Amino acid sequence: MTDLAAFNISAFPAGQQNLRLVTGIPAAASAGATPDSDTAAADDDSETDSETDTDADSLLPALPIPLLGGLLPPPSPPPSPPPASPPPYLPWTNASTVLQLRFPPHSANPAALPVGGAEFYAAPLAPALAQAHTAALRYSVFFPADFAWVKAGKLPGLYGGRAACSGGDRATDCFSTRIMWRGGGEGELYLYAPKDRQTASLCADPRSVCDAAYGFSVGRGAFAFRAGGWTTLVQTVRLNTPGRQDGGFVLEVDGRVVIRREDVFYRDGPPGAASSGAGRRAPSRAQRRTFFGGHGAAYETPREQYVWFKDFALVVDG
Repeated sequence: MTDLAAFNISAFPAGQQNLRLVTGIPAAASAGATPDSDTAAADDDSETDSETDTDADSLLPALPIPLLGGLLPPPSPPPSPPPASPPPYLPWTNASTVLQLRFPPHSANPAALPVGGAEFYAAPLAPALAQAHTAALRYSVFFPADFAWVKAGKLPGLYGGRAACSGGDRATDCFSTRIMWRGGGEGELYLYAPKDRQTASLCADPRSVCDAAYGFSVGRGAFAFRAGGWTTLVQTVRLNTPGRQDGGFVLEVDGRVVIRREDVFYRDGPPGAASSGAGRRAPSRAQRRTFFGGHGAAYETPREQYVWFKDFALVVDG
């Protein structure tokens, strides 16, 4: 693969200069890493309760074996019943192509200077994705063994409705489901969705922090990213019945379900909206947005840093 054409990028607001396709990862990035071990504990403002659900998710058929930039269509027809787990990934060797992302020294979010990380919107499988009721996005991310986590940073996810469903947006007509790291490498779902329409239990969970000004941190500390190794993430979004709090979100990390919600409100709509298409607000694109932040000096990376991505794959229900 020599370009990002498979992503079908619809917009590239920031950081294009920080993205490169490269062969392999420097040996120093794995130096000192302990195989199959979690990263260090998070900083003081991160919660650490971690009750998990180990049942395999069955919302979607198995994800296809990915190529680096391959956002591949589902099998036709999908298997029935769905397999309990996806097929194996392509074998990793250091001769493989990966997507490298650079964070310049003292950079934070792409809206600030220097521009850190990158942001683009991808529309693979269009128009099927825009009509989907359920979608799953998979990728693997590699953080170096000496990665400085600072306070927090964002990773790719799905979104529905209009773009820019982030940065303090009220999310009354959109949603986004990005993944976030916190200090020490703790992970969470970072959810933007109509804030005044969520269940009380979503924010009552001791692992969740519902910020009135920004997004909802769901399941903070439910898992940890590996430093010096690959972490594979699969997020599945199932839209709610318009007007009801019955939407689904499942996050699998390295094959283990770590976050599962069945009470998310993604969209509203009048009676009959489900059949007419009104108020669908489907997961219309993948939001590939990765940077340090938050905002401000406390979130800036102290030095130049890199992360790498592979195994991109996408499945929709059609």
